[in-house]
Amino acid sequence: MDLVKGLGYVALTVGEIDRSLDFYRRVAHLKVSERGTKKAFLTGGVNHHWLRLEETGQSSLARLGFEVRDRAALDEIANRLDAAGIAWKPANDLAGDRVSEAIRFTDPDGFEIELFTDMVSLPVPMDTFLKMDRVLHSVWLTSDPTASGRFYSDVLGFKESDWIERAMVFMRAGNRYHHSIGIARDTNRLGQLDHFCILVDDLDDVMRARNVALRSGAKLRQDVVRHAASGSMSTYIIDPMNGVAVEFCTNHRQIDDEGYRARILPAQASTLDLWKHLPEDFVEPTEQPAQRPAERPAPVKEAEPGKGTEANWNRLNDG
Repeated sequence: MDLVKGLGYVALTVGEIDRSLDFYRRVAHLKVSERGTKKAFLTGGVNHHWLRLEETGQSSLARLGFEVRDRAALDEIANRLDAAGIAWKPANDLAGDRVSEAIRFTDPDGFEIELFTDMVSLPVPMDTFLKMDRVLHSVWLTSDPTASGRFYSDVLGFKESDWIERAMVFMRAGNRYHHSIGIARDTNRLGQLDHFCILVDDLDDVMRARNVALRSGAKLRQDVVRHAASGSMSTYIIDPMNGVAVEFCTNHRQIDDEGYRARILPAQASTLDLWKHLPEDFVEPTEQPAQRPAERPAPVKEAEPGKGTEANWNRLNDG
């Protein structure tokens, strides 16, 4: 039986909480569920928070929180941590952290992990611009995904879903989504959070998130892609304060087959984006086609008295 149900929240430390709140409210479309002077909780559903921000003067990943099945599952994981020689401590500050029956420990890669049985629920769901279902997964960077994946399998009960060669592993929890965690090798960015993902209802929501981000001046790390591993369609928006990407995805598949065996996918462009797959007879042009010189737009005539004119086309109407 599964021990961990799925990702519960991501906690980030930030340099200036007001700037970070502006991004996550205006561009990531999350709503503030509770706020203090230096701390804020944001969500897109009924769970009290999907994201926790705390102002410390520096930007980093503070903690990842996972919801466990029940108290028995929490006790089982605590026993496994003891057997592995990993220290843990209780964390039962419901008033401050808004989760109950929790423990915290540091995983072998140095990330602080919190496991909790329950979180405060909001009496009314947040009314959000996008139709958001949950905070789905997080992906972080390490030197040895094989060793890290083994820890999450042996101690927390995650199951392997797929590999990209042996450079990245995707692992699923009890909610059966293709991955609740992803662990990738990147020796240049060790110990960093690469991105976290919010699951939305459909491709329209992904495109709305993309549109608002671009028109707000935010940058995309990846434009709309379709991943080979999970089948999801996504866009990635960069948090300018800490470089973490917020992924909005849809059609993220679930694995129901108990006999499913993880695949080893090739490390190539079409694995990260199926739409980059090219036909066998495709030939890259050796020279770029000549560009036509820009034409001078025709002058706009003023309307004759008593007659109207249509609005000129502009970028804001292209959508």
